Amino acid sequence: MPDACPTDADDSTPSARRIDSIEPFDPHPLCRGGWLQTLSVKWLNPQLDLQSRPDAIAISVPDDHTPPDEMSGYYFPATQNSGSKPLVTIFHGMGGHALSRYMRSLGQRLNTSGFDVLLWNHRGAGRSSSNCSRFHHPGLTADICHLTEHLKAERSDWTRNGLACVAFSLGANVMLKYLAESGSKSNFDAAVSVSAPLDMSITSRNLQTGSNRVFDQYLLNKQRDELLRSSAKLTEKERGTLESVSSVWELDDEFTAPRFGYEGAEAYYADNSAIDSLQRIRTPTLLLHAKDDPVVVPDVFEGIEWENNVALHPILCDSGGHTGFLDRNRQRWHESAAIAFFESFQ
Repeated sequence: MPDACPTDADDSTPSARRIDSIEPFDPHPLCRGGWLQTLSVKWLNPQLDLQSRPDAIAISVPDDHTPPDEMSGYYFPATQNSGSKPLVTIFHGMGGHALSRYMRSLGQRLNTSGFDVLLWNHRGAGRSSSNCSRFHHPGLTADICHLTEHLKAERSDWTRNGLACVAFSLGANVMLKYLAESGSKSNFDAAVSVSAPLDMSITSRNLQTGSNRVFDQYLLNKQRDELLRSSAKLTEKERGTLESVSSVWELDDEFTAPRFGYEGAEAYYADNSAIDSLQRIRTPTLLLHAKDDPVVVPDVFEGIEWENNVALHPILCDSGGHTGFLDRNRQRWHESAAIAFFESFQ
């Protein structure tokens, strides 16, 4: 079972022995409950941006298709002496992009703690949208493999102290899948997952219940805008499908699954959800989740035999919502947890 509070964890479990430096999450008193915690992401106002940081570097990485798609991101060097700390690549969730507020917020915290960061756009998101005709999906681990190999070969000055990563929500699913598939050959030295869906079928169905439908529509509209970008290669039938679907489940069942060769959403989810491959991960990985997450039900997180893999370090909090984790000091607890986790390997 995951540890609900790191300081109260049973020291006999492999995960508990390695997260002593992570303080327990204490929610902000005016931000109680999963929905408020989730919505608190909208209150972020990070100072990290391209205007305030002339030292930021925009990077484009072409893939191996003909003609190539060009994925992109932004490198922000540490504002404090980084010493021997690794470059941290940050992956966004569904409907997000490299410069989303939660991405820049984490990048800012990491920078001030001495970490260089790379805020990355998945294929077709953010600045990548105009240069990618193909599509991203949460099992497309080849893109992460391609990126990390490029960084090691072409940006060795950035990766001189190694590579780490943080991924949010659906972006965490593809990160975990990459870690599992690469095993001991992973290009990351440590990883942090924040509110990963793990089982996409259960998550997608949960989005269609009760008040969760509001979030389902929000995600659907975000994803539909990305997929209908002008550079995307779509048939008229596919465009019609994207314009008519009414839920994330329908989007995946009628567009994503057939586009990637699956009969429907269930087959697509079964093949690409991270949950069944976690035991193959060999990279030290911190997994953060909240019991009151309105998107990802805690049953999925609690049903995993975490003790069977010493590389996995799960923390299940009573509150935190979906990628929220606004603490009593108006800080993002998952940000300090990630920093503490990475520094424990220094």
